[in-house]
Amino acid sequence: MNQENLYWNMFQIFTHKIQAVISPTTLIGKDHQILLGRINLLINLSKKNLKSLGIFTAALTILGTIISLDVNAYFHPEAALLIAGGAVGYTLIVSGDKSLAYRISEGAVFFGWLGLLIAWTHIAYNGFYNFSPDELGVAVAYSIHPLLYGFIIKLFLLAFED
Repeated sequence: MNQENLYWNMFQIFTHKIQAVISPTTLIGKDHQILLGRINLLINLSKKNLKSLGIFTAALTILGTIISLDVNAYFHPEAALLIAGGAVGYTLIVSGDKSLAYRISEGAVFFGWLGLLIAWTHIAYNGFYNFSPDELGVAVAYSIHPLLYGFIIKLFLLAFED
């Protein structure tokens, strides 16, 4: 039994105990019956629906955070191309023992770290003193984009690792 199935079984045992503790006979009133219906709805969600709900919640959280700040600060097409090309290359290089989603996500994170190191090498090569404080801040922010994109891709592909 893999770790995910173990967690799922533990979740089912936990929710079964919730159903046993909160029974219709112990609840009084219309408001409590509505609450019970909502609890049963959450308990009866399938693994696929839970993954979809997780993807939606994560995407909403990430987009909400980015939009509330400055969207332009998070868009860097060169970093996106590095991650996309690197993830495809990594997927083709490694053995096919793992799922496609796992290999793509690992490639995205691997090339995210590689992109970060490439950017920091460029910053160090040009010298910290050649940059004005504003330029250095932008350069450091841009250097983090590949790693950010890699981890976002990994997060969303976790739902497809079965």
